[in-house]
Amino acid sequence: MPDHISAPFIPVQYTGEETETSAERENGNEQAAIAVFQRAVKRLQHVNEWGKLCGALSSSFQLVDKLGEEIDETANAGLFIRIDIPGPGNTAGKGYDWVSIEQVEEIQLSEHQQLFFIRARPSGHPQQKHAGTAHFLKEEATSSFVVTRDENIVTATVYGRNEMPNTDTEDTIDKMRNAVIGAAGAIGISKLQWKALVNALLENEE
Repeated sequence: MPDHISAPFIPVQYTGEETETSAERENGNEQAAIAVFQRAVKRLQHVNEWGKLCGALSSSFQLVDKLGEEIDETANAGLFIRIDIPGPGNTAGKGYDWVSIEQVEEIQLSEHQQLFFIRARPSGHPQQKHAGTAHFLKEEATSSFVVTRDENIVTATVYGRNEMPNTDTEDTIDKMRNAVIGAAGAIGISKLQWKALVNALLENEE
């Protein structure tokens, strides 16, 4: 279950798998916690760096605009994330999996509580949406990347909700690929990757 700070911002689970991958850091005082929170938020905003944070075996992530062009900016609603996962590519997504960024928010809940989150959902390729959802999970799925501060404790969590393999695609190869990767991704591969990410978000500067 989401913690009491995150709970109102996490989509309701109603079908398929749900996953939660979290890391927590307790700091000596609130000023130190604020610094850790701000650094984690900055790292999370820079989607293009996620692959480095997740490690060598991770997928690679590239922020893309509505025209399908690569951009080097911070995450914002309306942009897309192009994902290059290890293994066979997605025909509908021109070799990649795609998610759209639905919402990005930073909220000061109180003097002692802060929250930042990015929520993304499987989508079509920005230049050929007619081809359908170009992702190994159905569009009902969401991934919420959340950083919270509760007094001197900072927590980073990835919440996966309503994760089901995208086997509705008309392309037979994509259907087989998504069935295999979706089943593994919802339970195993993604969770390992996100564990590396949440840990990296809270680490000290190198």
